Amino acid sequence: MPNFSLPDIKARNDFKGKPLSAVTTQLCYPDFQQTVAGQKIYTWRRGTAMQECLIKVVMAGDIVDSYDTSGDAPICSPYLAPAQPVPAQ
Repeated sequence: MPNFSLPDIKARNDFKGKPLSAVTTQLCYPDFQQTVAGQKIYTWRRGTAMQECLIKVVMAGDIVDSYDTSGDAPICSPYLAPAQPVPAQ
């Protein structure tokens, strides 16, 4: 397994409470967008089909309400929210 370092918890993305532009500055434009129960949900996909990370942002109006990642730990680690624990290797 390649040697990689996990970002310091303070260096992780802390987008909650910020405008969508703060997220798109870091991640570019989302790969998917949908509206559920009046809330916009944006999703970014990083990696490949075999090693993938999905990054999901749920908006409350123009402000990020929640931010979450799921998928392959080495791909997701740079995008983890501060509240998310780093998965065990």
